[in-house]
Amino acid sequence: MSDTTTPGYRAALAVPKAKQVLAIGVLSRLPSGLVPFSVLISFTQHYGIGIAGLASGALLLAIAIPGPARARWCSTHGPAAVLLMAAASVLLFTAAASTIGLELWQIPLAITAGAGALFPPLTPSLRAVWSRLMPDKQRLQSVHALDSTVEELTFVVAPLLGTAAMALTGARWVLVAGALLLLPAAAGLSGVLRALPAADDPTASTSETKTRRRSIIRSRDGQGITVPVIVLGLCGGGLTVIIPAASADFGNVISSGYSFAAFSLGGVVGGLAYGRRKWTATLRLRYSAATAGLVVGALLLAALSASPLTILAVFCVGLPMTPIFVIAYLLVDERIDASRHAEANAWLGSGYNLGSASGAALGGQLLAFTGPRLVAAVLAGVAAIATLIAHRLPDNPPSDSEEAEPERPLPELGDTSGDAAQPSC
Repeated sequence: MSDTTTPGYRAALAVPKAKQVLAIGVLSRLPSGLVPFSVLISFTQHYGIGIAGLASGALLLAIAIPGPARARWCSTHGPAAVLLMAAASVLLFTAAASTIGLELWQIPLAITAGAGALFPPLTPSLRAVWSRLMPDKQRLQSVHALDSTVEELTFVVAPLLGTAAMALTGARWVLVAGALLLLPAAAGLSGVLRALPAADDPTASTSETKTRRRSIIRSRDGQGITVPVIVLGLCGGGLTVIIPAASADFGNVISSGYSFAAFSLGGVVGGLAYGRRKWTATLRLRYSAATAGLVVGALLLAALSASPLTILAVFCVGLPMTPIFVIAYLLVDERIDASRHAEANAWLGSGYNLGSASGAALGGQLLAFTGPRLVAAVLAGVAAIATLIAHRLPDNPPSDSEEAEPERPLPELGDTSGDAAQPSC
C-alpha cells in the first residue's frame, strides 16, 4: 500500500544544499561515463577491437574489485583522501593517454588499469552524504530515487558528449578531459563532507570498533543487501547478449538499440514511480517484492524473446532496477553503521558491475549452446534465489522502523561548530 499525498521530489529538493549535492553527483558521474568510453575508442583506433576489449575489461575490473577498499580508505582518512586519490587517478589517465599509440600496447593498458584502481569513490560517498543530509526517511527515499534517475540519464548523455567531442578532437584528448572532471567533482564532494557533522561515534566501544573493521560483505545484512544487486547486474549483463540475439531472430540486429533504450526507460519509470510514494511495508518486504519483480520480468522475457514484443519484456525487466538500488541504499542507511555507508555503497556499485560482467560472459557462452529463452529462464531462476536471500534479511526492531523514527532537525551544511571530528567520505 502507498500514500500518494505525501511530499515527494519537491520537498526533498527543498532541503538546504540538496540541489548542490545533486549537481555534484552529475559532475562526478560524467567521468564514469566518459573515461571507459574514451578508453575503448582510443585503444580501438590504435590497436584494434581485440586489444580494446582487453583494455576496457581491465579498466572496469580495476575500478570494481578494489572499490569497497578505496571507499573504506577514504572514510578512514577523511575528505582530503578523496582529492588525493582523484589527483593520482588523473595523472595516471593522462600518462595512459600519452602512451596510447606505442608499439607495446601492454604499457598503456597497465597504466589504464592502475588509474582505474585509484578511481575515487565519488558516487558511494555521495550516497552516504544523502543519508546524513536527510534524516527524514521519506525525503531520503525520494532523493535516492531522483539521484538514481539522474544517474541513468547521465550515463546516457556521457557517450553522446564523448562522441561529439571526438568529432572535434582525438579520443585521447577526450580521455584526458573526462579524467580531469574528477578534480572539480572531488573538490565539491570534499567541501560538502567537511561541512557535515562526523559520521563516527566517538563513544563507540572497542568491540563495536572491531565489528566495524570486518568486511561488510561477511555480515548477514551485508550479504542480504548486496546479493540482489549482484543478481540485478547479472540480468543486465545477460541482456547485452539476449537482446541482439533476440533481435536477430525477428528482424535486424541494429534494432536492438531500441530494446536497450527500453531497459533504461523502465528503470527511469520504475524509479520515479517508487520514489514519490510513502510505502507502509517494511524495507525488507519491499526489497523482496522488487527482486521478485525481476523474476517476473525475466520470465516474461523468456516467453517473448523470439517475437517483436521483446522490447516490452525488456522494459518490464528494467522496471524494478532503480527501485532495487533505492531500497538497497535505504537498507544501508537503516542497517549499516553511518561511518561505513560509503564502503557499503561501494559494495553495491562493485557488485552490480561484477555481476554485469559475469552475466555478459556466462550468458554469451550459454547462448552459443542454447538460445535467448533459456538464458532468460536461467536469469529468472537466479533472481528467484536472490528474492529468497532478500526475504531472509533479519527483521528490524520496532524502534528502528521508518514509521517509528521521528523527524529530526536537518543539518546546516555551513555549521561546523561543536566537538565533532573531521567528517569522512
